Amino acid sequence: MKRFLLASLLSLLAAKGYGQLTSCAQTLRLAQSTYEQGRLHEVPVLLQNCINSGFNKQEKVAAYKLLTLSYIYLEEPEKANEAMLNLLRTDHYFEINTSTDPAEFVALYKTFRTKPVYRIGGKIGVNATSPNVTESVEANDGKSEYKYKIGIQAHVVAEIPLKNNFDLNVELGLLQRNFSYTNAVTFLDTTFTTDATEKQTWVSLPISIHYQFSRIKFKPFLALGIQGDFLLGAKLDGSRTRQGYQFIEEKSFELKPQRESLNVSAIASAGARFELGGGFVITEVRFSYGLLNVNNSEGAFANSDLAFAYGYADSIYKVNSLSITAGYVYNIFNPKKLNKRK
Repeated sequence: MKRFLLASLLSLLAAKGYGQLTSCAQTLRLAQSTYEQGRLHEVPVLLQNCINSGFNKQEKVAAYKLLTLSYIYLEEPEKANEAMLNLLRTDHYFEINTSTDPAEFVALYKTFRTKPVYRIGGKIGVNATSPNVTESVEANDGKSEYKYKIGIQAHVVAEIPLKNNFDLNVELGLLQRNFSYTNAVTFLDTTFTTDATEKQTWVSLPISIHYQFSRIKFKPFLALGIQGDFLLGAKLDGSRTRQGYQFIEEKSFELKPQRESLNVSAIASAGARFELGGGFVITEVRFSYGLLNVNNSEGAFANSDLAFAYGYADSIYKVNSLSITAGYVYNIFNPKKLNKRK
């Protein structure tokens, strides 16, 4: 008996809900017919209840459009503004049709802010970092060489649309910069080889201006900017081998005391955006050119164990990186009536 009563109650509620949806769909058609007959004063009364509860999103947008048009022709500008604002809040991606929409409706639409106020999201990727040596320092007469290695990076992203297809892009992220060092020196009939990898961890703050080619479907962009970095840590893992002998065991050395805490780089990038959902998928290739040395000559031989046991000396260098990232940014809207320019 209880199951029967419960099933009956659920059926009744479902039928009521379906009836309300059907009724509101009919109400919208009636309001459209009433508007077309010129009985504009009746339109708001017909739509009010279903706007409060009953319309789906598409129907609510159509209802607010009818209200806006009705108030325009009733010469009630404040109510027309309110209806247009509600329309834009309901559907952030609503677009006018200049071929079919009345000129008065188009003109009112253009007095509102309809574009995103900012975008927020994140991206992740990899970078290849290589030192740009400005002063070579050697612990022996051998030959030293730096090579890039791969590091990972992740950023949160905020974009603020500006005018004329320009955006201000601000990021905050964590990145690794890794590179290798090799030194080979020959004494008489034997060769000593030092292999080391330096791993740096930075907090980065890139700020750039993007130019968007909006008329192209996949929306390519170019960007220029500057990046500030703060060093969290730096260490070097090194080993040394002697031809024909057992190698010196690999050892880690803390290099943060010999590194500058702050770094500044110029950045240039190119990428593309692809619309998805309420935002964009972003892919980007970025080059970062170091403007400051990350160390100085005073620390070149600060670690005597590195210099004498491993044949490593700290050359003075800047860091350059090439990164590839992918991510997503979500559009944030805040429609409002624009102030009239005097």
